[in-house]
Amino acid sequence: MKLKFLFIFFLCVQVYAQTLTGKVIGVKDGYTVVVLDAANNQTILRLAEVDCPEKAQAFGTKVKQFTSDQVYLKEITYTVTTVDFRFWRLHFNLKNVTFWC
Repeated sequence: MKLKFLFIFFLCVQVYAQTLTGKVIGVKDGYTVVVLDAANNQTILRLAEVDCPEKAQAFGTKVKQFTSDQVYLKEITYTVTTVDFRFWRLHFNLKNVTFWC
């Protein structure tokens, strides 16, 4: 049990310390995107500290379209802030993308 905990802890520390790049190949909703890295690994990223309507809520489709217009098929640079092990996704901050309303 301790070995498993230490492995997860060091994995998280290693991921947090890196600034990563990848191409956005999918937009799930207003703050969740799928990124393809240089090794052709797909990663689900959720934009940290942002709250958007879900797809089924009012303006959910407009928010998804807005996010798609901003980042879809673009190369992004991001830093992982937390890891959500329930859904196996990474929360991140963008470095080279500015959202304009």
